[in-house]
Amino acid sequence: MAAKPSPIMAALASALSAGPAKHRGDAFHSPRKQDYFYPTKDGGWQSTPASQIPSPTYSEPAINPTAVRLISWNIDILVDFGKERMQAALEHLNSLIVSTPTDVAVVVFLQEMSVADLEQIRDSKWINQRFNLTELDSKNWLSPHYGTTALVDRRLTIKTVFRVPFVSIFDRDGLFIDVGLSNSQFPSSGDKVLRLCNTHLESLVADPPVRPVQLKAASKYLQEAEVACALLAGDLNAIQPFDLTLYSENGLKDTFLELGGADGTEEGYTWGQQVPQWMKEKFGSSRMDKILLNGDIQPKTFERIGVNVRVAQEHRAKMKEAGQDDWVTDHYGVMGDFELTGGWTLQTQHSDGVKPKLA
Repeated sequence: MAAKPSPIMAALASALSAGPAKHRGDAFHSPRKQDYFYPTKDGGWQSTPASQIPSPTYSEPAINPTAVRLISWNIDILVDFGKERMQAALEHLNSLIVSTPTDVAVVVFLQEMSVADLEQIRDSKWINQRFNLTELDSKNWLSPHYGTTALVDRRLTIKTVFRVPFVSIFDRDGLFIDVGLSNSQFPSSGDKVLRLCNTHLESLVADPPVRPVQLKAASKYLQEAEVACALLAGDLNAIQPFDLTLYSENGLKDTFLELGGADGTEEGYTWGQQVPQWMKEKFGSSRMDKILLNGDIQPKTFERIGVNVRVAQEHRAKMKEAGQDDWVTDHYGVMGDFELTGGWTLQTQHSDGVKPKLA
């Protein structure tokens, strides 16, 4: 008797058999505001409406007002041993964040999260000590099985958080976070925002193509009047020729290319290196994961993360027995450092000019 498919595999199979993705009406595809969660003194989490800004609960090191580090990583939800993989992923992310200069604000985007993954994030002490979260559960996801989430440096001022559902058979959307900006160099500019977007564009080949529609929908929100600059990152599933130019067709820049990288090169690939051999032979390698930008922000550095990162040694034997590779995920992640330009500076929880002391 064949094994019963997992709930997520059954849901994906059902989606694939339902026909092409369709527009579900303007109301469905309109922005949906959501709360975010900030850490409490007792190590828990408190929900905050996006219109309210909580007071700092800890003493913090001051931040460089023009520097942002963005990390994005897709953690494969379709393979077993999810808890072991996510634990190793979080340990790798922690090592990256610990090595980041303390005055640099860090934002982490994650795709293909399960509810169990969210629980591991929620219960991680190092995350509670440094970040606000956009999710503690799946209530804001379009799918009950998986979705995206973001960790936002708690020193940053979050103005609003919202999601925009895309035309999609796989329940894909854009998760947007507005970070407050000020401009003392040009006060007449008023306060604007750095708009961040975490997304997981449509998988596989579709007829008609869906990813162009999705990125166009997202880019509209990256170029609104209140946006001084924007970063969009995630698993963009760039597997077809038209994917190579989607960024420029939507008025965006590609961080990897801006810093001298080239498409079709080994140093750019983020998928295909950590998959079974049969899969690599069938699908090859591709640069699925990207960081796109526009507005008053400049890329300074770019690198891949998660390269050859594996689960803890004590779990590898049982994974091998089950016929599973022990990589954390099939994707490399991406990490970029960025500098605000045009006189813009990050609004922080300490924008009153009082420099906090290290705890």
